[in-house]
Amino acid sequence: MNKVISATGIALALLFSTGFRGVEKAPGTLENKAIPKEKKALLNKIAGRWITQTNIHARNGQPASKVIGSDVWQWSPDGNFLLHIAYGIRDKNGFGGMEITGYNAKTGGFDSYNFNPDGSFSMGTLTIHNNTWIWNSENVRTTGVMDGDGKLLPVKHEITEDGKTYEVFMDGVLTKGSDF
Repeated sequence: MNKVISATGIALALLFSTGFRGVEKAPGTLENKAIPKEKKALLNKIAGRWITQTNIHARNGQPASKVIGSDVWQWSPDGNFLLHIAYGIRDKNGFGGMEITGYNAKTGGFDSYNFNPDGSFSMGTLTIHNNTWIWNSENVRTTGVMDGDGKLLPVKHEITEDGKTYEVFMDGVLTKGSDF
């Protein structure tokens, strides 16, 4: 729980230090345009409450295991960021993490800031093409294909040590319970 609180503090500090200042424009910050409607519509497909069932593959001497969890994606109060809070149970131990996704006007894509259960964080990108969702960061790539109804999102998590060769370390299915 302390790690989740710590990650939340880091996330808020990151938002404030990168120009999130409520309704006022802070001096010295880059101009940030609101997320375009068509981009917001893409992200809105994942907004809601999800139940997650994941298989973690045996790796580096660690046994295979299963995770059951919940994922909640909701819009920030200003409607410009998608906040993702994840909780899970693995081997009778609870954990949680957080992600903040925002629109990048320079690239036309999405940037993703991930705060992990071990206290670390990473930055990456999210690409959405049709129903395929790809989260990329330095060492992890997650690919999901959402069904046509937007109620199932099977995912595959891959990890790389060299940035070229990936191996699957988790796979699972997210099932949407409700929209917001």
